[in-house]
Amino acid sequence: MDSQCVSILPRVCGVLLVSGSSLPDDTSLEKLLDWFTTVAQTGPSLLEACPCLVDFVSKVAFNYASGSSILSFTLKLTGLIGASEDGFKVLKECSVLKLVFNPQHWQEAGLWEDPCLRIGWIQGLKMILQHSEALSFFAQADLIEPLLQLQTDPSLFVASAANQTLAQVLLLCQSLSSVGHNGSKNRDLEHNSEISQLPGSQQILRLLAMLLVRVGPPLRDTLLLAVMNSLEELVTTSCSQLTVPLLDVILAANSGLRDDCVPKQRLIRLLWAMLNMKKPDDVMQAAAAVLRSHQSDPALSAHSARVLLLPLDIVTGVSLLDENSTGEQTTLVCFYLCNKCLLTPFKSMLSNPAEGELRILITEQLKRKSCISMICVCLSNIPQITLMASDRLPCPQRLIVTAVLLLLRLCCVDSSSSSPGCVEVVRFITGNSKVQKCALEALLVLSKSPGVKMVLVEVFKVLTEYLNSPSSDPSVLQKSYQVVIKWVGVCPDLSCITDQLREGFIQAVRKRACDTRWEARDSTVEFLGHLVEVPSCWTFTEQETEPLDVLLGGRRFTVPLLKEALQDPESYVRASSISALAQTLAPSWQDGTALTQEQEDIVAQLQEVLFQDSEGFARRAAVKYFTAWFSACSSPSSCWLLMQSMPTVLSQGVADLDWEVKLHTLELAELLLDRAFPDPSPSHSYAVMSDQDHRLPIAGQQSDLLSSLKNLVDWGVVSALLCGVVDCDRPVALKACQLLLKLRGIVCPVMDNAADTRVFCQLAGASVLQQVRKIQEIGKDTHVVSEACSEADEEGICASVDPECVGVCEVLRLLDLDEKLSILTQSSDHIYNSPLSLLQDILTAAAASSPPGQDSRQELVMDCY
Repeated sequence: MDSQCVSILPRVCGVLLVSGSSLPDDTSLEKLLDWFTTVAQTGPSLLEACPCLVDFVSKVAFNYASGSSILSFTLKLTGLIGASEDGFKVLKECSVLKLVFNPQHWQEAGLWEDPCLRIGWIQGLKMILQHSEALSFFAQADLIEPLLQLQTDPSLFVASAANQTLAQVLLLCQSLSSVGHNGSKNRDLEHNSEISQLPGSQQILRLLAMLLVRVGPPLRDTLLLAVMNSLEELVTTSCSQLTVPLLDVILAANSGLRDDCVPKQRLIRLLWAMLNMKKPDDVMQAAAAVLRSHQSDPALSAHSARVLLLPLDIVTGVSLLDENSTGEQTTLVCFYLCNKCLLTPFKSMLSNPAEGELRILITEQLKRKSCISMICVCLSNIPQITLMASDRLPCPQRLIVTAVLLLLRLCCVDSSSSSPGCVEVVRFITGNSKVQKCALEALLVLSKSPGVKMVLVEVFKVLTEYLNSPSSDPSVLQKSYQVVIKWVGVCPDLSCITDQLREGFIQAVRKRACDTRWEARDSTVEFLGHLVEVPSCWTFTEQETEPLDVLLGGRRFTVPLLKEALQDPESYVRASSISALAQTLAPSWQDGTALTQEQEDIVAQLQEVLFQDSEGFARRAAVKYFTAWFSACSSPSSCWLLMQSMPTVLSQGVADLDWEVKLHTLELAELLLDRAFPDPSPSHSYAVMSDQDHRLPIAGQQSDLLSSLKNLVDWGVVSALLCGVVDCDRPVALKACQLLLKLRGIVCPVMDNAADTRVFCQLAGASVLQQVRKIQEIGKDTHVVSEACSEADEEGICASVDPECVGVCEVLRLLDLDEKLSILTQSSDHIYNSPLSLLQDILTAAAASSPPGQDSRQELVMDCY
């Protein structure tokens, strides 16, 4: 530990003992405790490093006037000290433990009602429970009672911490074989076995679930044996508030047992009982939990799937639970979706009377507003249902697709569809964005269903309706676009998309591109970009075609829309349109197709964005556009307009006010560097080099290297890197420094041995010029500055805006890049967020809040964390 910290710490402890002493900020005590924790974990002993802490803890324990935050901090600190056996022994000899961890002591002082003190007591106790001596103290002090009481604490933080500490007690019991600790374990199990008699049943159940996941077989079996009767009793009470925690306990216990053991069979019976409760909401929750836990019992999973599909079956009238469902029924429903006519409600063939009773209960529930949550539970669990084996599903997946489509039609405000199922529910779900998004999410997953081509036209029609509907929420529109992308991507044959369907979809997309809500416009331009990346498909002409051409008529439709979006008043839309343009034009870049006048205009617009756009989102996207373009080009010579734009993009991007724009610019510079030197030497000057690396390269290699370096200078890469290395934003300077080291490792070993091969670059900017002047002063005889500029007056250079010419290799050699890299790789607060700084802050804050008579005009300067 730092000797300065050791010398200051006693004074800090004295300051903390004074009642009402101010602290630099609300987290100072937590930072101090974090530091002590680090010392305890890395050093020999916390008390050896900080011997004054025992005296501090003893004084606070008797000082009732200390603030609640100081008291809570002290309780945690006591636990941290006692976590080691040596520290525990010292605290025990000082009689601190019994005092600090005695709840009666704090109750008599009138401090126990403060939740801050209670949470400190629990966390301190949790820290100290690391060894057998601490567990013996826990048992002898009878701390199980107050810990169990705190499970029902009105503060959720206190109750949760009590649960975690109780779990740690049992885990520590499991890891220790000493007979002396069995008393604590057995008493804990006795308390937990009386679940139904405790008012805090929810907390007890959460504790049991936590334990059953973490403990090993011996303790787990004992625990299950102790609580099984209580669990069965709670299931029979059918208390809705306990459904979720009960399921957590049962599923946690069930996951670690063999199928042939008796507790496993009892737990399965409990799950069946919960699936046959009289409250529909509880049954739905139980079925969802069973599916999510991937139970091995096939009958249980199949029944859970039937339960979850019941609301969808009832609302839409599609017999999802009719085991005799045939393809004829699917055809009838598709006919209904196409013609929007009302068919006779389908009759369900129920597998058992209990399901029939549940159907009646759910039907009644669906006639109330609470039906929304029930339908959403049904839809959100469809992904789990689709993962089941086909022989366990109550119906083919394409039938579920049909039901979801019908539900979407019922939810659409502008749809004239009527439900052949539960008519009363329609008034609650029509226009409800929550149900719509859940249904669309289910449709996303169902795109993987077998035979999706049969319903692709219906999917496309429903989604077009949503895109056309003026009442569709922007989030619903975004989800609709995602479903289009997903379904088109999994259907290799789009021959079913007719001209009429395509025209309706084009009108919908054009309409949303001009929506008054920026979120809708943003989703639209994002969709146009993502559609380009969908794999090619087959059409009725039996030719391979891009989905963009099939759905929207190709780039002649999308590019003008995206160009128009470059002028959008919302920066998010402008940024999305730039990204979408990059995705749209990428195939032509890869093919080496000649640029059109339209694409040249786009480049000019993007350069204007870099110069003039007021928002960083758009400027970042513009730099990424050029990065994507360069990555797609096979060679710089094939992209003359791109390479002509590089100096402008790099110089403007690296001088941007947004640090992310500068960082993206350096990433573009890195691509150029890698393209110029495809097989670089070791990037660091201290990297190990083979003997062959030390040999002088032949003249041809020198010539190629010189040519590549001149290209980098012409493209503006070197200037951008030298500008970035002195940037005030650490990530930018770090990236530039790494790239300069890489460049130095490539060119300097070769160029230093070559005659008359010096390459100069130009710099502009005050910070860069200052760096150059420092180099000039250090190396006056190294010809760093070109002969053309060597006679310039220093003051004239300072006032001039003209660029300076510098030798690339000389600058790379003279700049102490290794030391700079070492500094930049450190955290930016490695000095000001140090333990010494924290201790000094506490003392400074205490001095500033000192009594009158001292200099109150003293300025208080504190570090920022």
